[in-house]
Amino acid sequence: MTLNNKWIAVLLPIMLLLAGATGCKKFLDRKPLGVGTEDDIVQGGLEGKVFSLYGELRKDGMSGFPTLGFKNIRSDDALKGSTTGDASFITTIFDNFQYDAAQGQAAVYWDDHYYVIILCNAVIHDVDSLKLTDPASQTNRGEAAFIRALTYFDLVRDFGDVPKIDFKVNRPEDANIAKSPAAEIYNLIDKDLDFALSTLPPEWPAQFIGRATRGAAIGLKAKTMLYRQRWGDALVMAESVISSNKYKLIEEYYKLFKEDGENSEESLFEIQMYVNATGSVNLGNNHNQVQGVRGSGDWDLGWGFNVPTKDLLDSYEAGDPRKDATFLYSGLSDGGSSTGGYGRTLPPMPPLAQPYWNKKVYTDPARRAKITITKDDPHFSRWLNIGILRYADVLLMAAEAANEVGGPANTTKALNYLEQIRARARKNNAALLPKITITDQNQLRDAIRKERRIELAMENERFYDLVRWGKALEVLGPLGYKARNKLYPIPQSAIDKSGGKLVQNPDYQ
Repeated sequence: MTLNNKWIAVLLPIMLLLAGATGCKKFLDRKPLGVGTEDDIVQGGLEGKVFSLYGELRKDGMSGFPTLGFKNIRSDDALKGSTTGDASFITTIFDNFQYDAAQGQAAVYWDDHYYVIILCNAVIHDVDSLKLTDPASQTNRGEAAFIRALTYFDLVRDFGDVPKIDFKVNRPEDANIAKSPAAEIYNLIDKDLDFALSTLPPEWPAQFIGRATRGAAIGLKAKTMLYRQRWGDALVMAESVISSNKYKLIEEYYKLFKEDGENSEESLFEIQMYVNATGSVNLGNNHNQVQGVRGSGDWDLGWGFNVPTKDLLDSYEAGDPRKDATFLYSGLSDGGSSTGGYGRTLPPMPPLAQPYWNKKVYTDPARRAKITITKDDPHFSRWLNIGILRYADVLLMAAEAANEVGGPANTTKALNYLEQIRARARKNNAALLPKITITDQNQLRDAIRKERRIELAMENERFYDLVRWGKALEVLGPLGYKARNKLYPIPQSAIDKSGGKLVQNPDYQ
């Protein structure tokens, strides 16, 4: 089997870029994810196609600027940010919940997700149609199934009923089909994750770090169960990750968001980004760039979007170190090395347009200073991986599910998992974050939910959590949220291209 001209056209330019990449510890002596190599083309390319899938996760609609409105700005944790007049439509649409089916970023989000799904389908089709039963091919199929499940999980949370394209698309018109109920999409996600967890390895050799693992598939399945309130199943899945002993909380919270904390023992899955020392090889996207401090000179770190809110700031308990690992404050020190800072003081507001900035995308100024290539702005922190699922999230899912299942034994479990999160945060300072001992189910539920907000702040969980808890109207209603806003309207461009087969969500007709 050989790669066709389309795949060669896609992979070859990236291969040429890669030829200049040397000396980076992230990619040293390993085949970078999302980058084709000459070996892939010569050998026929099933694995090459799979590697390209990881690269496609860097597309704008998968993890770049368009995703921030859907995944974070809609929550009470974040605002559009930047300056008042810059991309004001984001404020209208995502801060104020005046969704727009014709808005271009929503179309990019939809199109890129289906593009990745179609590529996954091609890999799955190749394995199935050729009856490739060897372990390597089955593992490649498992990787494609995992990525398809991850991609459909986004779509079903954001749009509800969506087209279920689980077949190879040979012509564009093949993809013009009607929506399937959300339950059918979740059935496909379950099927894909079951296959993935049965075929993916528990870990990869160092040269393949970042590829999907069995733990990633199980962790994602736990989350999908949580969204359907299948508490017992979610608990079994989350505890399967915990009992595997493959993961643990790293000692310093802030290091999760630094380059040297990438692919740590706490990570189940990350989108791999890379910029070499000078910026001449740039395999990142603008996810981090658009969130950096919008200033000038040394503080020209990005576009300034997706900034944390005062409401989030005020929700932290006194002295919680995670606050200063999440917030940068205009006019104040970046906090120094103990919270992920570098001994720098931010300019005041004004001239900065926002009081707070997302510190989880804040990078080492010494690293930035080495970037000499200006094309595509590689100095804007484009090298930071994008975290998708980490062990702390699994522990909190286990705590939530155990509390919902109920009973003394499960309450004990829930308290134990919750305490692991708080113990890491307090860093052996007994005066901070007292151990939670309440056993009332309702009170413990509130404590777990609050802990999720703090531990996973600015990590794309809060809006979806509020919706699945049935709390979105209560919390976001004062900001303009209405019941229909739990789902976004299908992009009008997709409806138009479907020739009438795709219909708008009922609440937006």
